[in-house]
Amino acid sequence: MKQKPVTYAPIILLCLMFMALCLSGQERSTLPDQYATTKATETIATPESESGKSENTATGRDKLKRFEVGGHLTMMLQDDFEPADVVFINYGFRNAAYIDRRFETGIGGRFTYNVNRAFAVEGEVNYLPSTMTLADHFEAGVPRTGPFSGGEKTQVLFGAKYGYRGKRIGIFGKIRPGFIHFNAFPYITNTYIFYGPNGQISDVVLVSAEKPATFFNVDVGGVFEYYTSKRTFLRVDVGDTIVHYNRQEPKEYNPTFNRHNLQMNVGFGFRF
Repeated sequence: MKQKPVTYAPIILLCLMFMALCLSGQERSTLPDQYATTKATETIATPESESGKSENTATGRDKLKRFEVGGHLTMMLQDDFEPADVVFINYGFRNAAYIDRRFETGIGGRFTYNVNRAFAVEGEVNYLPSTMTLADHFEAGVPRTGPFSGGEKTQVLFGAKYGYRGKRIGIFGKIRPGFIHFNAFPYITNTYIFYGPNGQISDVVLVSAEKPATFFNVDVGGVFEYYTSKRTFLRVDVGDTIVHYNRQEPKEYNPTFNRHNLQMNVGFGFRF
């Protein structure tokens, strides 16, 4: 019996679509007053004012700041990533699997280029500091009683966002592939299988260790932005970070599997 994956992306995208519809409706409700003001201005237009109007229109088109730089706090609810748990479940020993969903926090930075008001490309780097690894436990003389932590994690993402940008708020969907590096990823070094009198597997013993490893991941989710001024903004990201854990050496012992991880960023940025 395989572990059922938890998928967050559909829920996140549905929530963002609902928010975008509500917020875009609120901004549109102010359009009649704006049109009335424009009409009143046009009734007293002169050649000079027409020239000024053209300049203002051109300025309005150029109001979009093309570049953004920001920092944030990142929070990740990580699904279980131990290969040993996958093997135990595949052999039918689910009670032997230590299903661990851990919450970790870190810091990150992001650079964005706005192609237009709706579409942007961006890169992001996140760092999640280490919890105690197997080596740390040995050095401290403390026995390891829980699951492997994976150690320090460095995540790099590059992709695009697309959506709605208003005067004060922005709602976007995003997809950003990249990689995540563990400095102490657990892997299986040996497997011992024991059989009962009837020839069925009676027990499985796994030996695990840690080593650095890098995996493909993709962030699928949404972005909410609040523009506090012409050059500053607040940003909240919510996404499903899907990690593909490829088979480690020795490959005859280690499985390939995917995991979904709920990840959220809260930060501040500058536009220029």
